[in-house]
Amino acid sequence: MTDQKVKICGINFPNPIWTAAGPTGANARMMLLAAKGGAGGLVAKTISVHPARVPIPNIASPFPGSLLNAEKWSEFDYRKMIEKEFPKVKKTGIPIIASVGYTPEELIILTKDLERSSAVQAIEFSIHYIEKDALNLEKTALAVKEHTSKPVLAKLSPAVIDLDNIIKVLDPVVDGYVAINSLGPALDFNIETLEPVLGSEDSRGWLSGRAILPIGLHFVEWISTLTKKPVIGVGGIRTVTDVIKYLMAGASAVQISSSAILRGEQIYGKLSRELDQWMTDHGYKNVSELTGAFKRRQRVKMYYLGEGPQLFPQMKDEFCTNCDLCAKVCMYDAIFFEDKKFLFKRENCVSCGLCTTVCVQRALQMVEG
Repeated sequence: MTDQKVKICGINFPNPIWTAAGPTGANARMMLLAAKGGAGGLVAKTISVHPARVPIPNIASPFPGSLLNAEKWSEFDYRKMIEKEFPKVKKTGIPIIASVGYTPEELIILTKDLERSSAVQAIEFSIHYIEKDALNLEKTALAVKEHTSKPVLAKLSPAVIDLDNIIKVLDPVVDGYVAINSLGPALDFNIETLEPVLGSEDSRGWLSGRAILPIGLHFVEWISTLTKKPVIGVGGIRTVTDVIKYLMAGASAVQISSSAILRGEQIYGKLSRELDQWMTDHGYKNVSELTGAFKRRQRVKMYYLGEGPQLFPQMKDEFCTNCDLCAKVCMYDAIFFEDKKFLFKRENCVSCGLCTTVCVQRALQMVEG
């Protein structure tokens, strides 16, 4: 068995798979369910000074594995969460991270109350509904950090453009980062009724789940090159492969929301067990060995279309199931099957590589030739 314990900002977590700020941390009952399901960290739904006015309906699944939401922040009075809900969860022994928002003035009020809470180990602040320029984010971070002795994590939005400058400004203030928040605004509606799937005023919401995984990986990898402070990956995690990708990209732990909503609280423990098995099979003793492995990889040679050596798909016949998917996605008619045999026209191939990524059996790989 591998060691999945992680120590982040001086806090010990039993495993690197946590809840994310959202419905799965809406109250004590939900956080206790997540703890029972195997979560290694409990991030509560974002609280603010004024309870949110939540439109209905507010969550929809536009396609499998993803969600649109117009939920906003917690609909509960923040004092109820701090004084009643968090203490109920403290008995689990699993670290609790309070998520707060949004303006500096609101954050000062919230942070002062959270500083007095023995149930909360760290504070995560969201920049979801505020201006995302460096000056405002620095002011926002200071509003939290200057009023607490607890570790402070900055949760960044994919709407942040000048990431290099943002990290440069925030790094002297915060203790770590969380990336990313949901993406949007986003829209979906019924073509028969012309009714939007969400009940928000402008019919729009925020996209989360499988669709935003590559964006989250980009942010985690890039942030971890700009700072030595811990980065927590969130966005699009459904499988243990997704967990491993975030860790290898530079994350010290991950947070999950959409998949837990769609598949239940048992997902945390399931992914933790699957991570343990994968690490055992691949010779990793602890999570820190995985963190940043993508950066430490031996960089491969760059290839360019029509310049020098070229890459082409090569089939491993023993793995091929003749599913024909590689031929179907080949826009250039370079791949086809005859009598259940893979055939390849090199003169038609432009080396895009799509065929190798859709092959479920991993029977195709790009090789020099």
